[in-house]
Amino acid sequence: MHIYKNLYCDAETLPQKKKILRKIKYHGGLLDVYVITVSEGKDYFDLIPGYSFKQKSYTTKNLHIVGLAAGYEGAVELVQQMIADFTGQYGTYRFKNSFMQEKEMNFTGYNRKY
Repeated sequence: MHIYKNLYCDAETLPQKKKILRKIKYHGGLLDVYVITVSEGKDYFDLIPGYSFKQKSYTTKNLHIVGLAAGYEGAVELVQQMIADFTGQYGTYRFKNSFMQEKEMNFTGYNRKY
């Protein structure tokens, strides 16, 4: 599980972000929370409901978590904000390739020395 260093959170999830991330890591139950991740397909983001992480078979190893939101509408609004921010940062709406090439700088867990 890799977490974006500037994690996007809405007003309801910001005070509880450490608790939410811990519950995701240890497969705890989350109600009315959506986790926004970088899509592995050709889409930009995936909106995953928090209750999906309760399943032990749901792997979190390769997730790149970019945001946390309370409710589906909040998640959609947060994704719109993220797309606007990333488009401004990278200068194009096709920012996913550039963003993922810099994943060692943008996400936690890549700078570890074994």
